[in-house]
Amino acid sequence: MKISKYFIIAITLLFAFGGTDVYAKSTREERKLIMDGNELYKNRKFKDAAKKYEEAIVVNSETVVARYNLGLAQIKQVTNPQDTTPKNQSLLGSARQNLGEVAKMAATKPGLASKANYNLGNLEFNSKEYQKAIDYYKMALRIDPKDEAARKNLRIAQKQLQNQNQDNKQNQDQNQDKDKDKDKNKDNNQNQNQDNKQDQNKDKKEDKQEQNKINQQAADQILQANQNKENQTRARVNRATKGDKNTESGYSRRRW
Repeated sequence: MKISKYFIIAITLLFAFGGTDVYAKSTREERKLIMDGNELYKNRKFKDAAKKYEEAIVVNSETVVARYNLGLAQIKQVTNPQDTTPKNQSLLGSARQNLGEVAKMAATKPGLASKANYNLGNLEFNSKEYQKAIDYYKMALRIDPKDEAARKNLRIAQKQLQNQNQDNKQNQDQNQDKDKDKDKNKDNNQNQNQDNKQDQNKDKKEDKQEQNKINQQAADQILQANQNKENQTRARVNRATKGDKNTESGYSRRRW
């Protein structure tokens, strides 16, 4: 089942005043403000409509209708429920608060309470808070078991939650695989560094051996040179000694 990215919020304003008890404590001024707000709402002037509902609440702090409609007007001012700008978050926060107060009135105002829970469910659905949406739809159905819209949205929210959990698990598995790859690369780098260090030590050892070899060769050359020099000196001494002996022998023969 293909589900759109954003869920169209189905909302119901309370327009008419009749014998129902939700208007029992209303005043003429309050009713006038609510009707003006409803007219602005129909013309998609949601900000101006919200101001009229707020004025009605000032006139009668216990007005349930004005608070319910105010919550809806605040939601309609936010085109993207996932927009995290302070203005939008403030509007949605106020909408949750206003509808939340009405949603708690199941004992005295079951019709409005059911609608408030339903719209809170839609709000959370659009924010991708599927578990919260499910809870609100279930509450709406507890109050009004015949609410087919809430039942349908409940099934969709449950499906979306299942998909979300699967995506989260898949992302978690992917992150774990990435961590494993990082650890593997880290181990490989450590092994490579160790191999490089061993190669460097081997090169240093070979360089040292080569240097020692060179030093030994130089020492041998110096020793050989010294020996050659000594041999040459010894040879000259021997020649000189031999010459002296020959001279002495010749002198003796001449005298005799």
